[in-house]
Amino acid sequence: MEELKRKAAYKAVKEIRDGMIVGLGTGSTTKYAILKLGEMVKNGLDVVGIATSLESERIAREAGIKVADINDYESIDVTIDGADQVDNNLNLIKGGGGALLREKIVASCSKREIIVVDESKIVSSFSFPLPVEVVKFGWKRTAEKLAKLNLKPHIRHGFVTDNGNYILDCEYDKLENVEEMEAEINNLPGVVENGLFIGLTSEVIVGKKDGIEIMRKK
Repeated sequence: MEELKRKAAYKAVKEIRDGMIVGLGTGSTTKYAILKLGEMVKNGLDVVGIATSLESERIAREAGIKVADINDYESIDVTIDGADQVDNNLNLIKGGGGALLREKIVASCSKREIIVVDESKIVSSFSFPLPVEVVKFGWKRTAEKLAKLNLKPHIRHGFVTDNGNYILDCEYDKLENVEEMEAEINNLPGVVENGLFIGLTSEVIVGKKDGIEIMRKK
């Protein structure tokens, strides 16, 4: 599986050109992309990275990539990120690594959002527990409100996000009307952001045993 992730990540990095502002996602697959990008920088590529987590920033700096603050740039040329699950409409569930808030901010500012995954992440319907980032104050009350949306939230024990918040991982029987669900969850007091990424993805690069598949918006 690691080889499939690496293939997908290396394919995505081929899209990077001199002078680009590049969003650097978070997770095991994206790490391969960051390290490869670091090799390209050492060979003369001139790019600026916008990291979606403290961990990705650390990896990027160690790889020799110049990392900047997103506030200094109006837009990002290309972001390479991973996903926990991808459906047939290129909607995503993200946040298994806990970086969903920064990942969604970066995705929303990107001209292109390239998702790199192995083939196990492609699904016809979501099943991965939906991460919801919530403020610490009153998190149990926020969890009760999430439960009224037919979600079953569980605190991610021992975990605090880079933003100082908690993650509630929400199980469910089925996620329907995901666009409405994303908005409904984010409307709850105490919710900072949730892991439904709707309509943000330009393309998905899938590492498969028999090669690479590229999924694009229909």
